[in-house]
Amino acid sequence: MLGLIVAALRARRAAALVMLVLAAVTMGAAVAAGAVSGRLQREATSARIAAATPVERTLSVRSPVSLGTQPDDIVAKFQALIADVPAERSVLGVRYSGVLRAGDLLRVPIELRAVDGFCGNATMLQGRCPERDGEIVLPPDVARQLGLAVGGTLRQDGGSGTAVVPLTLVGLFAPSDPLGWYWSGQDGAAAYTTRGTVAKPGGAALATYDALLPVSAFDRPVSISNTVNRLRAKSLEVSSAAATLATTVAADRRGVRRGLLLIELQVLLCGGISIAVAAAYAAQERRADAARMAIRGLPPWRILAGTAGQSLLPLLVGAAWAVAVRPVLWQALAVAVVVVVAAEWPATRASVPALLRVVQPRRPLVAATLEVCVLALGAAAVFQLASEPAADVRRDTGLGLGQAAALLIALAAGVLATRALLAAAGLAGRTAVAGGLVGGALAGLTVGRRRTAYRIVPVIAAATCVLAVAAQDWAGAAGARADRAAVEVGADRVLRVAPMDRERFLAAVRAADPGGRDAMAVAIGAGTGPPVIAVDGTRLRAVTGIDLPSLRADAPAPLTFTATALTLRLAAVGATVTLQLAAPGERVTAVFRTPAPTSPPAPPVEDADAPPPPPPTLVESTAEVAVPQCAAGCRLVSVETDSGPVELLELRAGGTVVVDGPTFADPARWRTTLARAVSTVQAGQRDGRLRLQDVDPPSERPRDNRLYVVDTPVPLPAVIAGDLTLSSDNDLPRVRVFGADVPVSPHLVASVPRGGAEGVLVDLEYAAHVAGPPGGAPSAAAERLEVWLGPSAPAGLPDRLRAAGIGIAGGDSADAATARAARLAPAVTLRAGLIGSAIALLLAAVTAAVVAAVDQRQRGAELTALRRQGLPASTARTVGRWTAAAPVLVAVPVGLAAAVLLRLLAPSPVRPFADRWPVPVAPVQWLAILGTALVVLAVLLPPALWSRSARSGGGRSR
Repeated sequence: MLGLIVAALRARRAAALVMLVLAAVTMGAAVAAGAVSGRLQREATSARIAAATPVERTLSVRSPVSLGTQPDDIVAKFQALIADVPAERSVLGVRYSGVLRAGDLLRVPIELRAVDGFCGNATMLQGRCPERDGEIVLPPDVARQLGLAVGGTLRQDGGSGTAVVPLTLVGLFAPSDPLGWYWSGQDGAAAYTTRGTVAKPGGAALATYDALLPVSAFDRPVSISNTVNRLRAKSLEVSSAAATLATTVAADRRGVRRGLLLIELQVLLCGGISIAVAAAYAAQERRADAARMAIRGLPPWRILAGTAGQSLLPLLVGAAWAVAVRPVLWQALAVAVVVVVAAEWPATRASVPALLRVVQPRRPLVAATLEVCVLALGAAAVFQLASEPAADVRRDTGLGLGQAAALLIALAAGVLATRALLAAAGLAGRTAVAGGLVGGALAGLTVGRRRTAYRIVPVIAAATCVLAVAAQDWAGAAGARADRAAVEVGADRVLRVAPMDRERFLAAVRAADPGGRDAMAVAIGAGTGPPVIAVDGTRLRAVTGIDLPSLRADAPAPLTFTATALTLRLAAVGATVTLQLAAPGERVTAVFRTPAPTSPPAPPVEDADAPPPPPPTLVESTAEVAVPQCAAGCRLVSVETDSGPVELLELRAGGTVVVDGPTFADPARWRTTLARAVSTVQAGQRDGRLRLQDVDPPSERPRDNRLYVVDTPVPLPAVIAGDLTLSSDNDLPRVRVFGADVPVSPHLVASVPRGGAEGVLVDLEYAAHVAGPPGGAPSAAAERLEVWLGPSAPAGLPDRLRAAGIGIAGGDSADAATARAARLAPAVTLRAGLIGSAIALLLAAVTAAVVAAVDQRQRGAELTALRRQGLPASTARTVGRWTAAAPVLVAVPVGLAAAVLLRLLAPSPVRPFADRWPVPVAPVQWLAILGTALVVLAVLLPPALWSRSARSGGGRSR
């Protein structure tokens, strides 16, 4: 029997080769899916961790300690408590909060820190690293505020109960990589020194430990949670977003694994259908073999072995290797064997005359049963999609017929389309006969009679639907990734900037791009919650194309000057007036003192009924103060007095009037504090002068005795996206900007650059003025500075920015962000789905070739006979082309319509993003549908037309 099978395979090499190819491609795709699943999971995990921020990978531990006289021993004990924390990199340190004082007036609240590895991660701009106790290094801005140079002396005051520590400034530093992981845990400005120096004040210090978790730590989210709980059980303060990242990584792995499993099952189903169709058509070719074996008296089981073996042998050759590589595929191979045997089984029950008939009898019951089953499964899939929640490969939900909906809906639609095609073709043929149209009649009747030949329509429709669905999902996700990248990055290109004063930063960007079309200064607030993005509103439209005129509401011009001395004309007696000025990168204080009263104050009157003493007579005087820091320009921020009353008349800078009497007397140019504090200054304007008087309102809230210059809109205009919970005060919503709660006038939009669906956008210049002058107490969470570049920004613009004093520490672009997103789990899964759908189309093409090969002899003989009876060659070619193209031309629209219906019923089970980022993508991607149609037609139509044209030309009329 084996020799008979081999001889038959030699005679029908094409059919054997087709079965071998179908089995090898189907099982090979399944093996490949299993083999690459682990690698793709690892790649997606690595991409997710690489895209995470340093904070998301960091585990931070804090604990109060008393360093005493042996700080190294105390730190070693703290380190022993955290010895079991896995770390790729780690930073151990101690901190002490207090105030640095230089002289009698200059003070800055700042921490002393001793951190391992500081000297290797800092660039010394002047001087050297601290080596001995009592030596410190400072950022240049802090040293400037204290009026210190390298070698200067200062004091550290930790408050009541602590010792005042004398210090020496030995260097000025800047972070070597300010945006790197090391400095991500060093929030705010600080003075860096030795552990012995931190221990000298004698108060409670804070031990710190920051660990960058290795990639392997994210394999199991529970291990990170256990580590955090174990540390907290030791009374340590632990903060980390690593558990959330680990959960996301686990979901990514599950999504890739389940997505590839679904793709594998989809390919196996397509391959099984193709093998079934190929086996059914090949069985028609072997009916004569079955008849000859029956005539020889062979039993039915040997007839079945002889006929089915011609398909089983190439099937086993093509699939056995896959089972050896991946044993779990034996179930798929067993199903394929059953399908082949079922296709050959009817030949063992038919009589010899029936087997030898050229035109086989119809079996309507069998065909109707199969069609009803397919239609029922398709209807069930539609019902599940419409009634159940959308499937998501990242969760264990949505499984069932819905996962095979593309195949089932397309197969059901293909069955209905085949029925409609055959009925319409028969009707058209009969109508053409009545009209005398030979070509149309022949084509219609040929299609209508060849019912079995057009059972390929559901297969082609299913492959088309699968490819169209995958193409739509990929196209929608690709567009969503590009849109998100544009929003998250903010502009075409973004340059990250080393920390510097925000007003100096704004001026430097404007100086580097005086045209205002290519570069924009941006400051992004640090901390948790929706981001606050401060942009240069004058350039937002030119750089990003976003037009938000509400950001730049009209406001009075700032009061600025350029001089090295100020002259204030005022009326007061023994009062001190302090002007707060904003210079580039620092805060400047100008203190004006008035002459003391010439006579002692009158003694208090004991009689309660006596009238109060008359107010003191104000003496007009002029005071001058040197402000060398304002040689490059300063802005007047506020004015305050230690007593009152005081009347301000005129402020001059180098002979130029900065504030004249009418401006002092204009109530629209002055305001009290916007913070959550009680104002202790009473202002009045009259006779071209501003009158200030201290008051003492009964309140336990913080107090502010300054009167501020109005040079911004109040409240601050803010463009807000999302349903943010804003703090409110007297019906005015507030947003925390640069460490201050600022009242805002909200303008709601759908999204803002960098923040997306949740964020607050304000003008950088206005926000800097409202939040307070630069150079104050260092904030615990400084803002991140960036320069956004427009699409037409010249290549030399970064060099101009560096020349303007801006330190560029890194960069990003929308294209780079899109490429990063394309390496994450959702994109990996969608890309694998696209490859799987292409394999399904290949299987359908091979199956179509089988149908064409089986039909070739009968159809070719018919056309040749008709040619000999006088049928014109052109008519024969027309009939051949239309009958060959009809299945493809019907199946492709049906498959595309099924793909459209599927996406209207349910979204893709693979969301483009792992988080809750909104995906406003149209359910139907028409360009993807059009592209799929062109690809399928290009793959299936030319071979069919070529084969029909070759056969229709055979024979000559006589």
